[in-house]
Amino acid sequence: MPTRRRLVFALAVLACCVVVGLLAALAALDVLQPPTAIRSTYALAGAVIALVAYAATGGERERRAFLPASVASKLVVVGGAGSIIATVELGSRLLPVVAFLLVAYVLVADQLAADDPDPGPTLLALTTTFAVPVIAKYLTTGFYFGGTDVFAHVAALDRLLSTGRSALLPYGYDLFPVFHLFTGTVTFVTGFVPYDAIVLTGVLTYAALVPVTYLVGVRLLGDRRIALCCAAAFTILDLPAYDALYFFPQSFALALLAVGFYAVLARRAVGHTARRREHAAYALALVPTLVLAHHLTYVLLVGLIVAVAGVSVLRGVLAGRLGWDALATRPWEWARLRWTFPIVLGLLCVFAYLVYSPSLMLYAIVAIAAQVLGDAVSAASSVVFSYGATLPSDSVGRALAWLATPVGVYASLTTAVLLLGGYEFLERTETYARGASVVATAFVLATVLLPLPVALPQGERIQFVVVLLAVFPIGLGLARLLRARPRYRVVLVAAVVLVAAFGSAGAFTRSSADDLDGPPVYVEQRGAQVAMSDAEYAAVGDVAAYLADTNGTAAADVVMRRALASVQGPPDARPRVGALNATARGLTAPAPTDRVIVRDAWTRHFVPTAESDVAVSAQLQWYTVSEERYRHALATRDVVFSSDGVHVVETREGDALFGNGTAPTAGRPD
Repeated sequence: MPTRRRLVFALAVLACCVVVGLLAALAALDVLQPPTAIRSTYALAGAVIALVAYAATGGERERRAFLPASVASKLVVVGGAGSIIATVELGSRLLPVVAFLLVAYVLVADQLAADDPDPGPTLLALTTTFAVPVIAKYLTTGFYFGGTDVFAHVAALDRLLSTGRSALLPYGYDLFPVFHLFTGTVTFVTGFVPYDAIVLTGVLTYAALVPVTYLVGVRLLGDRRIALCCAAAFTILDLPAYDALYFFPQSFALALLAVGFYAVLARRAVGHTARRREHAAYALALVPTLVLAHHLTYVLLVGLIVAVAGVSVLRGVLAGRLGWDALATRPWEWARLRWTFPIVLGLLCVFAYLVYSPSLMLYAIVAIAAQVLGDAVSAASSVVFSYGATLPSDSVGRALAWLATPVGVYASLTTAVLLLGGYEFLERTETYARGASVVATAFVLATVLLPLPVALPQGERIQFVVVLLAVFPIGLGLARLLRARPRYRVVLVAAVVLVAAFGSAGAFTRSSADDLDGPPVYVEQRGAQVAMSDAEYAAVGDVAAYLADTNGTAAADVVMRRALASVQGPPDARPRVGALNATARGLTAPAPTDRVIVRDAWTRHFVPTAESDVAVSAQLQWYTVSEERYRHALATRDVVFSSDGVHVVETREGDALFGNGTAPTAGRPD
């Protein structure tokens, strides 16, 4: 075994020992409760898998795929079409999508394991594997709203199409209207309703990022097979699928950034002056577009680039001392990147726009910075009021069951492939010298994609941006995993099975399949509502019409209030709906409201009582109610209107719905 390989193998063994020691110490010191410590063993499982995979793979060999790339891609496309048809017929996507993904990733892994896979057909197959689970989710959820912003986007597009003026966009979207102008154009051209236009735009945009990721990988790493593995990593990670369907301004900004990365990298390699100018023009045009699309994305991007710059400096200092001469002689061209990708210009534009625009965003950024510098950051905490519903307590049994869910399997395999990518990078640093700074930075930052036992402030926002870089170390891990030694045929089979399991689990994690509740996808628990059936959403319009006709006010939960704002109709005819208050004695409506909108979905989900726009810390309140107390409340009060699980109840002054409740404190209810 060569010296470099022995060193990396020893490092892989050390990683396993460190994980064991750290988990044992945290559990012994009661820093982690036993259930949390057990769930955290996904890291140990991943480290062990990475160690075994590293020992069994590597070396140079010649191998051809079992099927021609054109045949394999056609089979994947046909299988994807069959999966969609089966989803429509069954009304459920679980079995059709799992069956499709297992077969599709086996076929794709066979191509990626070959020496020189054909990019065209392989990218077609990868794009299909990405699109099918997303489309199937769209077909089975009715109205998917994720974090409720989709309701606001639908209302904004209605306003934009009816008035033709972006300055009249609600919810502050007039300050960054690019997303709505783009999706509004799709709505106008296709004739689709706003919701369908948003989803269509998101799916097509993120499906297009699969080949874009390949192109970026080729430019950064210089190898077509590795680049295809990076594209495969994009399809396997769960957040891109979430962004595609829950399409909102940051999702759109990230897609623009991905193309921007390619423009910057391609500009350095293009030989024609005219083409270089085209790429530079795109990078310059990207700055004001991002400023008007999503301010925070550019701020987070600067953080990533500063991290890459820091790693490049360390690389120049340490590479020679560690014997990695290839890294020392090919430093990151930071000065050229600084001007090619207009970081300074972008920061100036962001600051100028925030100062000029009549918004409080600049104040929020300064406040967040002050909290961070003053060490006053705290993660959001929740108080969950339970009205008669018995919430399952965290236990060792539930923790063990979690490890076997798609979320647990995905976490273990993400850890394994990420570590394997790091080992591959350390063993073959000369091969990956071109993009060493980016790969090393991405390896460290990709840890935020794992289920950590601590909450990160604005964790989801950060994760979205990190995904753009995380595909590189994970792509290296997939490439290494599929490079089995010739005498170990069984290793190749095991590697293909792991890739298939990884891709299938990624399509059913808590992010990408948050609309599915209970076994066999998750352990038994309630979660926040993220989707409505067509009938439920139609009932929202019925309630809005009833309240408008009776000229009455009402109180409702966050989801209902946002949904009511999205139904079509003139703005001044929409009902005035206030926020419900959750207390230990029950739900109360603010005076002088005498009507409460209640929904059957409350008996199956946790319900937020208020929206939280606090970026760093927040005290959130949720509630849930048992079926028995919910039905008793409807039976003992005047129900003046009902429609498909939505009811308008008249209440008396001081009345509290559902009676006394318990209020356990937790990080998040789901």
